[in-house]
Amino acid sequence: MILESPALPVTEGDSLTLRCRYPGTPSNLTADFYKDGSLIRTETTGEMTIPAVSKSDEGLYKCTNSEGESPESWMTVTDLSLPASLSVSPDRSQFFEYESVSLSCEVQGNSTGWRVVRNSERGILSECNTDWGKQQGSSCNVSLIPSDSGVYWCVSGSGEHSNAVNITVHAGAVILESPALPVTEGDSVTLRCRYQGTPSDLTTDFYKDGSLIRAETTGEMTIPAVSKSDEGLYKCTNSEGESPESWMTVTDLSLPASLSVSPDRYQFFEYESVSLSCEVQGNSAGWRVVRNTSRGILSECHTDWGKQQGSSCIVSLKPSDSGVYWCESGSGEHSNAVNITVHAPIPSPAVPVLSMSLPRLLCSLLVGSPYLLVTIILLVKYCRSRAQGGTRKTHQDQLGDHVEEE
Repeated sequence: MILESPALPVTEGDSLTLRCRYPGTPSNLTADFYKDGSLIRTETTGEMTIPAVSKSDEGLYKCTNSEGESPESWMTVTDLSLPASLSVSPDRSQFFEYESVSLSCEVQGNSTGWRVVRNSERGILSECNTDWGKQQGSSCNVSLIPSDSGVYWCVSGSGEHSNAVNITVHAGAVILESPALPVTEGDSVTLRCRYQGTPSDLTTDFYKDGSLIRAETTGEMTIPAVSKSDEGLYKCTNSEGESPESWMTVTDLSLPASLSVSPDRYQFFEYESVSLSCEVQGNSAGWRVVRNTSRGILSECHTDWGKQQGSSCIVSLKPSDSGVYWCESGSGEHSNAVNITVHAPIPSPAVPVLSMSLPRLLCSLLVGSPYLLVTIILLVKYCRSRAQGGTRKTHQDQLGDHVEEE
């Protein structure tokens, strides 16, 4: 089972269709679609269309049907002309229960009429100062509980809106401190694994897209100069537990190249093919497609994977091809990065059907069970000897009765 969703960012206002693909027949099974862990829609056709995608549609999607569940994929929605931005203080995606966060709408021009709204994990759409949050000036202050987990953004009275931020409130002992807002390529970023108790700086394992990337004795991991390939889904674990996962977005408005993916989706079945191309501003000589697999192996196309055809890299996919792909030049410049997941369908268990005749079944049992064969032969001989003995006795009794009569 895979979810067909765009691998590249979609522009706000575009029409978008997500498809839940099953490799067998029928392929259009009734499907449940989830966003950020919550059921958002059930479709009998196996596909869900968003007529005009908005920033609030950005998130982590998956689908399920009667045949299984797809992996999750992140969908990015871009809008280069947002009239406002949502700021988060402190700037992180995860919080412990009872911590506080301040959310503010930073508007270009008059901020009157702008308000902070959210869509909780339960699918409840509401605004600050109703049954959650407290409005203080231009900010909304929230004392957090787990039911406050959800997507937050700013909206105006005329329907304009800001960027959206996904906030997770964790009732457990461990959270990952990672930026809630996008970070710019080249910035230094520190991820911290926070334990609510003492000590808070336990030895920690950091994971990206499900794979272990580093172990740190200080409980924090620093990326000195973040790049697009660092974009992904992060979590941490230590001796006290495991944090939820959070997506870190890396932006670069001046990328010299872009990686195009055909077909444009994140998820593929085993043995499907994908074409990866570097679209470069200017001379494309020296640019190549590289990847970092989920096993942490960094390599380029046409080594032990992929086939170079002109400016494209054609990959016939298998599960070990799952990973992050991007374009890179000889001088170290690079493009956007795309996370590709290859899913191996689990075959349905075969139901044995008894289609042989009774004599053939007995033959099979006898051939396969020598001890059973010997036992049956001895039993048959015994029954025959008993039958013959009984016949002799009956004949003798009849002779004795005849003599007495005479």
